[in-house]
Amino acid sequence: MRIVHTSDWHAGRVWKGIDRLPELEAVLGSLADHVERERVDLVLVTGDLFDTGAPSAKAERVVFRFFKRLGAAGAQSVVIAGNHDSAARLEAWGELAQLVGVHVVGRPASADNGGVIELRTAAGEVAVVAALPFAAPRMLVTALELAADDTTAMQTYADKMRAIVTHLTSRFRGDAVNVLCAHTHLDNASYSGSERKVHLGDDWAATAQGFPSNAHYVALGHIHKPQHVPAPSPTYYAGSPLQLDFGERGEPKTFVSVEAVPGRPAQIRHVPYVGGTPLEQVEGTFAELEQRAEALHAAGWLKVVVRLLAPDPDVNRKVRQLLANAVSVDVTLPERDVVVAGPPPATDGSPVDLYRAYHLETYGRPPATEVVERLTQLLAEREGNA
Repeated sequence: MRIVHTSDWHAGRVWKGIDRLPELEAVLGSLADHVERERVDLVLVTGDLFDTGAPSAKAERVVFRFFKRLGAAGAQSVVIAGNHDSAARLEAWGELAQLVGVHVVGRPASADNGGVIELRTAAGEVAVVAALPFAAPRMLVTALELAADDTTAMQTYADKMRAIVTHLTSRFRGDAVNVLCAHTHLDNASYSGSERKVHLGDDWAATAQGFPSNAHYVALGHIHKPQHVPAPSPTYYAGSPLQLDFGERGEPKTFVSVEAVPGRPAQIRHVPYVGGTPLEQVEGTFAELEQRAEALHAAGWLKVVVRLLAPDPDVNRKVRQLLANAVSVDVTLPERDVVVAGPPPATDGSPVDLYRAYHLETYGRPPATEVVERLTQLLAEREGNA
């Protein structure tokens, strides 16, 4: 059985004013190419399909078109909700999506009530998929347990996650390909840096020891960095298909390809996504950036760090005018020698003298003469109009 594991699309994400949907559409198109070319039987999507619980119609159209294409290729899909998804919304469109072979689990459920899905491929192979969508702490930990102490509450959460996994995976069969899908944070996983910490804490974590030893593959979502996690069975975060923030710059983005046969270890490989725009950081003086502008235009979304000799309040505009793909502009200034010059000069409290004192204390030198003259002129005009 050929399986693909993908996750954390965050369709509809607008980042620093940039709509990432066209990139995601290109990535999903290349992923669908792979599914068709390799005749994949099963696609696992482990949560956070959308960036919000109320995605735009454009984002939904991109996602639905992808699943329609998979269904036409003969692939079946299992989709679980993540913490960014609306469980009710996913389950609603999942009723119709079953027509193209998509099986949606929006909320944690018992094995008899949709938490375990048995699938049969066109070749007659059977897959047993234990599906565990995102389980918020409030679902598993009571107010009384929270009131006891933090350690008890965190341990209660981990214990209940273990119990749910044990219950669902008890349906695994020796004559089937057995898979666990979960949208959760494991206590030994590594962050990318783009995950929203309000949804992700080291304390509210499941433990890898609570996973089964008889799974061909454990498919995880929630962490954006693709990675293997040590566990009793082969366990992987697929990660996000796009670099979602500069904390992920330089990080390869891959989906997981799995070949599994009942009674044998699965064959696992990582396949690079195609179609995303890379995130890069560049640094230099403005003159150096001008010299490299042509190459930098094609480098992806840029975080630009400009080395300045003196403050320049117009640097942001100049950089963005030079590089339309600059989405973040920072500056570095030379470190000033600290000069102990005694108490600040006495002033009569006039705005001009106060500005001189502020500039001297902040920048280590008096303000430019033309700036002082202009300030004096403005103050005089103001008094004349009073």
